[in-house]
Amino acid sequence: MKLTRAIPAGIIDAGLTSVATFVLGLYAIAAWEDADLDTLGIYFLYMTASVMASSVPLQLLFVPAEKVSLEVPRPARIAIFGRIFRLGVPVAVASASLVAFATVVGAGKGLSLSYQAPLLITAGITAVFIPLQSHARRLLHLSGRSWAAAAVSLVQVLAAGTALAVMIQTSIAPTWIPIGSLAIANVVSTAAGALIILRLSRKLDPTSAAAAAATSQRVGYRELAPSGRWLVGVGFMSTGNNFLVESAVAIIAGAPALALAGSAKIVAQPILVLAEGLRSVLGPPSMEAARNHDRAAARRVTRTFGLLTATAVVGYSALAGFDWALNPLARLVEKAYEVPLLVVLSIAANGLNGAAFPGRLELIGAAREARIFGAELFANATQLGIAVVAAFAGASSLKAGAFARPLAFAGLGLARILAFERALNTYYRDPAASPIASSTIPSSSDLPPK
Repeated sequence: MKLTRAIPAGIIDAGLTSVATFVLGLYAIAAWEDADLDTLGIYFLYMTASVMASSVPLQLLFVPAEKVSLEVPRPARIAIFGRIFRLGVPVAVASASLVAFATVVGAGKGLSLSYQAPLLITAGITAVFIPLQSHARRLLHLSGRSWAAAAVSLVQVLAAGTALAVMIQTSIAPTWIPIGSLAIANVVSTAAGALIILRLSRKLDPTSAAAAAATSQRVGYRELAPSGRWLVGVGFMSTGNNFLVESAVAIIAGAPALALAGSAKIVAQPILVLAEGLRSVLGPPSMEAARNHDRAAARRVTRTFGLLTATAVVGYSALAGFDWALNPLARLVEKAYEVPLLVVLSIAANGLNGAAFPGRLELIGAAREARIFGAELFANATQLGIAVVAAFAGASSLKAGAFARPLAFAGLGLARILAFERALNTYYRDPAASPIASSTIPSSSDLPPK
C-alpha cells in the first residue's frame, strides 16, 4: 500500500481507537467532575495503570515479534499472529496484576477496596487485551492492510458505545461503566482482528505462507528475549513512570489536581492519536531505513513525521487550546479549561512526545535497544523530577498543582528527542554498524544451552 493511502488509514485507525477512550473519559468526567473529584482522579490513575500493565507483554513479546516479521514478505507478516498470540496470553494475564498498585493510592485518598473493586477488575481485563488487540492491528499495518486495521478499531468503537449505552440504562454502579465498556470493546475487537487475520492468512500464496510458517516455528520466548528484554524495560519504565508521576501528583498536589490534569489530557489526546497513526504507517520504513544504515531515508521519514505533528499541534491549539465560542470541547470538558493554558501545555507536551517516535523506531531497526533503555532512563528521570518539583511548588493551589503532569510530560518528550538523536548520531557515524546480521532471529545453535 502506498504511503499516500496508508497514512490516512493509519490516522483513522488510531483515531477510532482513541474515540473509545475519549468518549468513556467524557462519561467519567460527567459522572464525577462535580461531586467527586477524588474518584475522577483515581479513575485516570487506573487507566494509566492498565497501560502500564499492558506494556510488559507488548514490549517483551509483541514488538520484537513485529520486528521479526520484517524478514517475511509483506503480505505474509500477518501469519505469525497465531504463534505470538499463544505466547503472549499467559504473559498478559500475569502482567495484569500490576493494576493492583492503583488500589494503594486510592486507599490513601480514602477510597475503600470494595469501592475500587470495579475499577480494579475492569482495568485488569483491559490490560490483558490492550496488547493483543494492538498486536493484531500493527501486524495488519506491517502487512500493508492498514484499512483492515482501521476496521478493527471501528469494531472497538462500536462495541464501546454499545456497552456504554447498555450499562447506563441499568442500575449498575458508575465505577463499573467507563473502564468496563473499554474492556468489553477490547475483547470484541481483539476477536474481530483475529478473524480478519485468519481470513487473510488463508488467501496467502503458498510460497509466502511457507516463509511465514518457517519464521513462526523458530520464534519463542528465548528467541525474542535479546530484543524484548531491553524493550520491556523501556516500556515498563515509561508507563510505570507515568503511573508514578500521576501518583505523585495525586499524593502531593491532591487527586483533584490530577482530575484537572486528566481532563486536559483527554482534550489534548488527538495529538498523540495522530502520532500513533503516523507511527503505524511510517514506523516500518523508519525501522527498515535504520536497519539498512540509510540515514537519508530515515531522515525523510522523520521530517514528514515532524512536519505533520507540528502542523497538528499549532492548528489544534488554535481550535481547542482555549475556552472560546467555536471550541465545542470547552462545553463538553469544562474542567479542562478551569486552569488557563493547561490544555495548551498538554497539547504541546503530546506533540513533543509524538515527535520522539521516529528516533525510537530507528533505534529499534538499528538493533540498538540498549541505547533506547539508556535514553529512556534519562528521559524518565527528568519527567519524574519535574513532576515532584512542580507538584510541591503547586501543592498550595489546586490550579497550580494541575500543571505538574503536563510540565513533566513535556520534559519527557524533549529529553527523549535529545537522547535518541545523540544515540543515532553515534550509530550513523559508524559505517560498520549495520545491524542486519545481529537483528536476525538466532537459530537454536546460536543460543546458550538451557
